[in-house]
Amino acid sequence: MSITSSSNQSKRSLILAGGGVRLAYHAGVLIALEEEDLSFNHVDGTSGGIFGTAMLASGLTPKETSMRWRNLNLNGFMAALPIKKYLKADDLPGLGSADGIRKKIFPALGIDVKKINANTEFEATFNVCNFSTKSIESITNDRVNEDYLIAGMSLPIFMPAVKINNDWYSDAVWIKDANIIGAVNRGAEEVWLVWCIGNTREYLNGSFNQYVHMIEISANGGLFAEIEWVRDINIQRLQKGLKQINLHIIKPEYPLPLDPDFLFNKINADTLINMGYADTKQYLANKKTFDSSEVVFKSTAMKTVPVSLHFRQQFNGEINIGGRQFTTTIQLSFFIREIDEQYVFQQFSSISINHENPVSGYNNIVNIGKGGKLDTSFQFIFNSANYLADIKMQLGSVPGLILGIDNKTAIVNVSKIGEQGVNARFTQPAVNRIKNSFFINVNADMGWFDKLKFKRKLLSKLFG
Repeated sequence: MSITSSSNQSKRSLILAGGGVRLAYHAGVLIALEEEDLSFNHVDGTSGGIFGTAMLASGLTPKETSMRWRNLNLNGFMAALPIKKYLKADDLPGLGSADGIRKKIFPALGIDVKKINANTEFEATFNVCNFSTKSIESITNDRVNEDYLIAGMSLPIFMPAVKINNDWYSDAVWIKDANIIGAVNRGAEEVWLVWCIGNTREYLNGSFNQYVHMIEISANGGLFAEIEWVRDINIQRLQKGLKQINLHIIKPEYPLPLDPDFLFNKINADTLINMGYADTKQYLANKKTFDSSEVVFKSTAMKTVPVSLHFRQQFNGEINIGGRQFTTTIQLSFFIREIDEQYVFQQFSSISINHENPVSGYNNIVNIGKGGKLDTSFQFIFNSANYLADIKMQLGSVPGLILGIDNKTAIVNVSKIGEQGVNARFTQPAVNRIKNSFFINVNADMGWFDKLKFKRKLLSKLFG
């Protein structure tokens, strides 16, 4: 079933809020929502959320959006202005141009303005800031053009504003990053918000971190005001005997890595998609609407993580399903987080069977044993059936992981839920191990030498 539909009896809106190009995360969310048989009459995008909204409005399915993100070459994302522009720093319109997004990223993601204009399956809206009037404009899919799409993700300093007719347009995130009011005014009785902008109590040093903090302040502040507005509207609707507006909020437990980590491959699209999928599956297991009587800060609150480490592993082999052998690749992404001198281990996963597009995993479990024994598992859906993948690894040493010479094999058991599978030996190619070692990433507000020490410290926690 398609995630978008114009036939819902109860009108439902999907709001894809911003957060940059790292919003490959949205593709995993969309797949999980489709599996839940949820469909939407209206999809709204702001800032980086314009990518996902435009892909759906171009006719792509959630699985196709994930394939596009996984295959995306990010080298085309950053494009330079003409050299003469940089010679006049006081007159610089931005650090880069939108040419890379127009000519490479949009086509690679399958974003087609003509298809968006012609779409009648659902209503799509794209939010932009009209700088000239200091207001938000919500552009419907039938009249949007490429300039509006570009303007909607043109952050000041990083990309130039776009002049359309007689007005200048830019990213709407400084005013609002999620247009709940617009969705309700279009008749939505149920709003599903996907939120990826950070919201922690920690204030970080550095000019880039503080630029991000300004976005966090504006985006969260605008959202909180809209949630308060929904609270007031629901009181009025209740007094009139009308159905209240239900608000669902899907968000990461911890802040997502920022765009530079994605652009420099410290995190990849597969991991971001798997994170979105796993987070959404976890939310759908409870499906609890946001209680508007709660403090609005809690609506997007995420856990503060002073120090975290991320690394990836990939294993190739064959599994037996229904008496048939399938060539299989398993991709695992691990996070080790130090919080108040306690350590939290997280895994995100995907599995590719017979070289098909990877299927994301959920209900990820990580067990750390003594002496470097690492036992992990995840569930996934293949051919409409639920499967469990169990992976056992024997780690050798911290230096081995850092140098890319460790973790050459794993024992993998894949079975239908409730059945017994067959163990198979998987291998991790040397080229993958070396690449993985290069992209072991420590995220912390500290210098490179301290990060190096924490890399060894956090990896040592894998040895019990």
